[in-house]
Amino acid sequence: MNDRIYIEHTFTGEAIAELRPQELVLRAEISRAAGLTAGLEYEFDYNNAARVVVSVVLGEIPYAGQLLSALVDIFWPDEKQDVWGEIADRVEALIDKKISAEVMQDVRDALTGLHNVSDDYAYAAKNFPKDKAYVSEKFNVANGHFLHDLPRFQSSGYEVLLLPLFAQFANLHLALLRDGAAFGRDWGWSDELVADTRKKLTESIDSYSDYVTKTFEAGYESVKKTAPEDKRRMEPFNTVNRYLREMTITVKDFQAQWKYFDISRYPEPVKVYLDREVYSDAVGTCYDSPFYIPSRPTGRIRNVTVWGWDRIDAVKVDYPEGGGPDGVTSTGRMGNAGGGSDQRPHGGSFDLSSNPIVGVQVMSGDIVNAMSFQFADGADTGMMGGNYRGGQKSTFSYAAQILSSIRVMGVSRFYGSADCAVFGFKFDERATKSQDLYARLYRTSPRDITPEELIEQFNVEPEHAQTIREAAEREQWGEQRARYWARKQERLNRAD
Repeated sequence: MNDRIYIEHTFTGEAIAELRPQELVLRAEISRAAGLTAGLEYEFDYNNAARVVVSVVLGEIPYAGQLLSALVDIFWPDEKQDVWGEIADRVEALIDKKISAEVMQDVRDALTGLHNVSDDYAYAAKNFPKDKAYVSEKFNVANGHFLHDLPRFQSSGYEVLLLPLFAQFANLHLALLRDGAAFGRDWGWSDELVADTRKKLTESIDSYSDYVTKTFEAGYESVKKTAPEDKRRMEPFNTVNRYLREMTITVKDFQAQWKYFDISRYPEPVKVYLDREVYSDAVGTCYDSPFYIPSRPTGRIRNVTVWGWDRIDAVKVDYPEGGGPDGVTSTGRMGNAGGGSDQRPHGGSFDLSSNPIVGVQVMSGDIVNAMSFQFADGADTGMMGGNYRGGQKSTFSYAAQILSSIRVMGVSRFYGSADCAVFGFKFDERATKSQDLYARLYRTSPRDITPEELIEQFNVEPEHAQTIREAAEREQWGEQRARYWARKQERLNRAD
């Protein structure tokens, strides 16, 4: 039976309970949990796709090339889409600096080679599985390229800017090394060589993780020093929070998974679930209340109640027994003590036990003017509150994440309503059961498998298994797979 492991980031979880201030300070700076900003769109969420693939494949017994091949498909989906360029653009916007043309060209040159050798290895594993020496040779060539090109992703002076690119380099390299550690004996390697490869896998995991921690910390300290001071815009919280959010989504989430690549430490498959909470920008202002974010909830939200009229007066969030922030079962009414209505359309009470909130829209200025919720089934509450119109719209919605908490700081003395709010999000475990995930694993599999074999390998529950069967037939997964590998062969032929 697979073990189930819940991961907390180094900068989240129980450690932050020791550092709770009671005044208006950077609570999220101290917690170093990640925040989510409305300003960045996630059209193709390569981070979530990679995160889910790693989590699912680590949870079962894989075969040679399976994880690496799926990751290659995510980061080189086709010749028209430049995912690596998107990663670079995103971190440049975050840091407000540019990666030099020379450094970026070095990275791109390295990526071209890494793409080629990764494809070559996966192609050998698919088409020549019985030629163990040939597959082993392709593994060694690929590993040599990764070792040679590592410094290009750690270029001096650009370490923080390159960190999200480095994280995906590490994902790819560790997926490759894990194959050598797991299947080297099948390829005819000696016990000594297998042991050495396992040792190198362990050392690489530790080295890559240490590098991420050191580089993340350097960037964090720099952002703290340069973040503006502006209470009306909830600064420096929002600037620091944005750095923490982006680096969590693009780097720290993956770092948290790396140790489970190590088959020496974890010889049996493990179900890995990232049990961290990330936070939105703070909306409204906090002139009259202490700014405080409690420890993350351990249970899913059962019910949310909103009281509103001209503005948002108050919010209450209910959890399973002891499952809320700081171990509460209910937050109680956060905001003013008696204003507003919890009847539609001004407010409402929403049972989330089977239909979680996946998106929030807020109108805010000095206070929280209005808000609406979007649910997993596509329904929408419409704007609650907001009879007194005004404010700026913010949208918080992130791939494969559901609302996990709402924190209202207090009451505006001038307006008499909710002054400031922060929304927490956690991963939705249903993301690991998505049809797109299984389509990718089927399409990119180096082993010729049927949908039924895929369902069996990943222990898909019966209700989801039928959905996969229907999708495989409707979308012609077999033809997609044939085209995928044919294109890969054409690309390798051009590279030669």
